[in-house]
Amino acid sequence: MLPVDVVFLHMRRSTAAEVTIAARAADLSRRFRILTSCRVIVEVPNKHLDTGKRFRVRIELGVPRRRDLVVERGPARRATATADDRPMRRKSDEVDGAFTDLDVVVHEAFLAARRRLESLADRRRAAAHRRAVVAKGDTATRRRIAG
Repeated sequence: MLPVDVVFLHMRRSTAAEVTIAARAADLSRRFRILTSCRVIVEVPNKHLDTGKRFRVRIELGVPRRRDLVVERGPARRATATADDRPMRRKSDEVDGAFTDLDVVVHEAFLAARRRLESLADRRRAAAHRRAVVAKGDTATRRRIAG
């Protein structure tokens, strides 16, 4: 079982969110046996009256022979004050509305983590295949892989 460390910043601890995060982390650990640790940070970066409460989720996955794999989902980090103190209207403000639901943000973060792990596993499989071809000394296959 993968050890999961869940940290809540600037908000109260949520048992429902912890259960959801633990279930998604367990699913990742079943799919990818290479994981050694999982740390999830759930935070409310800032509470503004005009934007409401938005969540940010950061997942740090421990992978052997590599630095930690980090995935973050949440509202864009940018300054909210303008020179004339008018509220700023951007297309990204509409998109950031999705970050008001914690379940959606957790789902998107774990989906992105799964895609990154699949990419890493594919690269490692391809490298192992190349090493096997070189060790075997098959020149026809070596030429096909090279190019």
